[in-house]
Amino acid sequence: MSTQTPEEQAAFARAEDLPFPLLSDARLQLTAGLRLPTFRAGQDLRIKRLILVIGPDRTVRHALFPITDIPAAVEQALTLAVAGRNAGHASAG
Repeated sequence: MSTQTPEEQAAFARAEDLPFPLLSDARLQLTAGLRLPTFRAGQDLRIKRLILVIGPDRTVRHALFPITDIPAAVEQALTLAVAGRNAGHASAG
């Protein structure tokens, strides 16, 4: 997710050959609602780099911030997501 417009994101996704869509928060509604950390880049308000691990019930399970080592943060987020999924299966059974 970013504060870029859907058009900017589509161009980025094409250039990077991303196999998934990107979520635009160009109006800053989700950013404001979750009180995400932001910074100014010229005249634009941007979201600081962070990772939200969201459960199947659409609740934020984990927030990783600040992100200084992207590969390590992605690994940590995947570990948390898998652990949450496995815990959900254990409690459902």
